[in-house]
Amino acid sequence: MVVEDALDARIARLARIGRARDFFPGRFRRDLDAAAGEAVSRSEVLRRLIAEWTGLTVPEAEVGPLWAEVEALHEVLRKSLPGPVSLQTAMLHEFHSKRGLLQEPRLLSDRDLVTLRGDAITDPLTGLYNRRFLLDHLEREISRAERSGSVVSVLLMDLRGFKGINDHLGHPVGDGVLVRTARRIRESLRVVDAGCRYGGDEFVAVLPNTDLVHTLTVAERIRHRVSHIRLPLRVGLRVDLNYGVATYPADGRTINFILKMSDVRLYASKPKPDQPTGQRRWPRFAVQGLTLDLAGGRAGRSSTEVKDIGYGGLSFTHAGDRVPDRLQGEVVQRYSSEAHPVTMRPVSVVRLRSGRQRVGCAYEE
Repeated sequence: MVVEDALDARIARLARIGRARDFFPGRFRRDLDAAAGEAVSRSEVLRRLIAEWTGLTVPEAEVGPLWAEVEALHEVLRKSLPGPVSLQTAMLHEFHSKRGLLQEPRLLSDRDLVTLRGDAITDPLTGLYNRRFLLDHLEREISRAERSGSVVSVLLMDLRGFKGINDHLGHPVGDGVLVRTARRIRESLRVVDAGCRYGGDEFVAVLPNTDLVHTLTVAERIRHRVSHIRLPLRVGLRVDLNYGVATYPADGRTINFILKMSDVRLYASKPKPDQPTGQRRWPRFAVQGLTLDLAGGRAGRSSTEVKDIGYGGLSFTHAGDRVPDRLQGEVVQRYSSEAHPVTMRPVSVVRLRSGRQRVGCAYEE
């Protein structure tokens, strides 16, 4: 295993040297002789190098004559062309133009292509997916949900207190906070979920087959973990998380609208300057498409529309004169087949002009 790893590293080095425009044959031959040894022959090293550059497997017996032709062709190209010529260029010319073995000559190996594809969809700082991947992935998930009649939720998050961290501790510390936040997001998601960096201190999670109630649970799990990120005690700073959620198709049927709804709810979740401290432990969001089915004893079950909801409770309108001290029922989201049993206690009752009452409830733990 160690020998194979060392050989792969040497072949990768040879590939870089041969790909360089300022190619030096003498240097390449020295490295080639160093790569070949007791464990592997010179022909085997060249055979692997050809496969690295072209994707073709050449029989070991044919490697020697083929390589001699490539070296001779490189010398011809070097003398006839005005600029420098890499050895890989000569190789591709031999296989493509002269032998017709390559339909589409390539300048990158499979390994390089995998690396480039990964870099194209990954945020370099946090290791999460980037915005380009988010838009493509969300479009695919919405199409899949539309075909299967299921739901997909978007969780948009940003860091509370991040500007103060950058201002007082510097951007390197801020970058460290972003990296640790990304790690906590990744640890909080399932394999089928996708965590992305949206830009700056904003992050997005795409949650297939997840309704709004479950998404709130995921959001609070992430927020709890992020709030425990440790900062230097002497500066008196702390980091927390704001979030907004939206679900396809209840909140919209296009990518832009769903992201817009999650952004609106993110803004609504942020503490306002005139809001009393500790007034509400968890943010609430005005929603559509959520129904509360209440158990009504002898009268049977009654259904009412949920007006707003958060991780800690919800509110609805009540037609009766008296609100029970304890409520039980199920929360169901339109287009979702899952029902969420809830047990609640009323914490606020406001009579509306219509004569109905708006009841705010907290879940019982």
